Amino acid sequence: MQFSKVPTDTFSTLQINAGIMTDDFNPSTGVIGNILGATTGGLTFNANPEYEDFGEDVDNVPANTKQLKRAKSYDPAASGNFVTVSAALAGQLSGPGELDGNKFTPAHGFVTDYVDDIWIIGDYSDKNTGAANAGYVAVHIKNAMNTAGFQWTTTKDGKGQFAFDYHGHYDINSPDDVPFEIYVKAGSNGTLTALTVASTAGTEVGDSNIAVSGYTLGSGESWKYKTATSTAPTVTFGESVSTWTTFTSGSDITPTEGHTKIAVVAADSNNKAIAYGSATLTVKTT
Repeated sequence: MQFSKVPTDTFSTLQINAGIMTDDFNPSTGVIGNILGATTGGLTFNANPEYEDFGEDVDNVPANTKQLKRAKSYDPAASGNFVTVSAALAGQLSGPGELDGNKFTPAHGFVTDYVDDIWIIGDYSDKNTGAANAGYVAVHIKNAMNTAGFQWTTTKDGKGQFAFDYHGHYDINSPDDVPFEIYVKAGSNGTLTALTVASTAGTEVGDSNIAVSGYTLGSGESWKYKTATSTAPTVTFGESVSTWTTFTSGSDITPTEGHTKIAVVAADSNNKAIAYGSATLTVKTT
C-alpha cells in the first residue's frame, strides 16, 4: 500500500514511557534534580498560546491573515496526578503559605515567593543509556505554580491521588521572556568512561578491598564488579550488567577462589554499563 507507511526513523524518534517531573535539569549533561513525586496516568503539557488578529476589523482583509496575526502570550501548563506526597509537596501544591515541619498553613498574598521552575522529561529515541548520552524530550516551565490548589482524592482499597495543574508565569522584569522552553535530543552511542580500580588486601583472609575513582555516581547509578581467573571481563557501553555483583567503593569483597582479575563498572538505573575499569586482585592471605 502506497500510503500505509511510517518514517524509516520512527523507532529512533519515539517518545516512550510516562516521564518524570523534576525541580531541575541540565540539558547539556542530562543530570536531573529532585523528582517531585511519583505520578499515575502520565503527564500532560499544553503551551496554551493566545493569538491576536490585527486584521479582523480591517476592511478588505480576510480573518486569519498570517502577516497580521501574532502570538500575544502563552499560558504553559503541566497537569497530572501524584500518587506520593510529602509535607513540602503538599505546600507546593497549595500555593502561598507557610511550612512548619509537617504542617502547611495556606495564606493570602502575592505568588512571587511561591513559584519555581519545573521540568517534564521523557525518554526519547532508541538510545537511553547514560545521562550524557540518553535521548530525551524535555519542557522547562518557568515560574511555575499549581494554580488549581491542593486536591486530594482517595480510593477504596487503592492509592490516593493528588491532582496538579502547574502554570508557568511571565516575569515583569523580562516580559518578552516566554515562560517555557522545549528540548528534543536524540540519544547517541556513548563511550565507557575509564575507571581507576585499586585492589588491596582486605580485612579477612581471602578478601580484597576495592576502591574506584575516575567517575562520580549519579542518581540511580551503582558500582558493580565481576571477577575472572586470568583475564578481566570486558563490556561495551550500554551492555547489561544485571548479573554482576553490586558493591560499595572502598569496601571488601570476597572473590571466587582462584580468580585473579576484577572488572568494575558504573551501571545506570537500568543496569547498563557506562564506565569501566579493571585490576589484578590482591587478597589477604594470612
